[in-house]
Amino acid sequence: MRNLVIDILKKLAKADAAAKELTAQVEAQSLLLAALVLTVGQGSSSVMATNIEKAILSASSASEEILQSDVDLLLAHFVRLISVSQYVEVNGEEAKVNAGE
Repeated sequence: MRNLVIDILKKLAKADAAAKELTAQVEAQSLLLAALVLTVGQGSSSVMATNIEKAILSASSASEEILQSDVDLLLAHFVRLISVSQYVEVNGEEAKVNAGE
């Protein structure tokens, strides 16, 4: 019985470590995407956001294998990332103006 508990705890620890690794990868990719939008978007992030949203929606309508709930989840996360990018872009410009640059 003791070995069974130990094995279960080991499996739970491995699953937890894998989940943390996946979370770290997703967060890193989110930060990278936000940085890319800020770098490439320089004033046109809303156009870029619109184009990406259109691409996601057209890809979802082109395939019946893609679940609408997956599309909604992807769009929600994308909108969150774009919102962060736009916030940083706007507030970064305000900070420059306030600093006298």
